[in-house]
Amino acid sequence: SIAHRNFKEVFINSEARNAQVSVKLDDRFPIIPVRAIQNNATKDFIDEQKKIIDLLDKNKISLKEAQLKIEHFWAGSLKNAVIDGDVENGSLMAGQSVSMVKKIQSVKEIFSELVAQANSQILTEKGKL
Repeated sequence: SIAHRNFKEVFINSEARNAQVSVKLDDRFPIIPVRAIQNNATKDFIDEQKKIIDLLDKNKISLKEAQLKIEHFWAGSLKNAVIDGDVENGSLMAGQSVSMVKKIQSVKEIFSELVAQANSQILTEKGKL
């Protein structure tokens, strides 16, 4: 996986309550609420929105430019965490299921476990018939 080890470690050490819904400050922006593990990036996102709203309100940028600035902020912030490993200032998008992550595994390992669990459950249910 290309995800930085620091990023993976945060997931392993997080609980569901650590994943908080992002804040949208202005309905003019089609920001889809996402859950992210709280860190400096969460606060920075709110500050960035305030700056962009101010520019928009002063007609220094268009609505489209404002939306792009917000999207670029999150895209860059996500790269900072996932690729560069900056878990203090990068976006740590994670749902409530983050608490289910207990170890670093490849996709192949995860799917193998899921298939084995499904097969075991199928055999258990067949035995009840």
